[in-house]
Amino acid sequence: MLSMPDSLEPMPEQAARIAILIVDRPMCLPCIATNVDMSIASVMGYLEHISKSVTVSRSATERCRQCGRAAHTVSIVRDGGARPGERAPT
Repeated sequence: MLSMPDSLEPMPEQAARIAILIVDRPMCLPCIATNVDMSIASVMGYLEHISKSVTVSRSATERCRQCGRAAHTVSIVRDGGARPGERAPT
């Protein structure tokens, strides 16, 4: 039986829900946890899993797009690192 590399294995449903929330949208851990109805510790575990497939960006000063607080946020940035309205790094 062939095994798939970790990066090609299907993402668990909860991890996929978290990934959808944070694509191009920085969110703080409490807001993510509330949206997916799980503990912050569980969210952090799924973020580790997600980071095996895509780059998870972390910021200590960015505003959460849900609650508006300047806090530790996480996001998945697509298209060469540019957020909507920004230019991709060259």
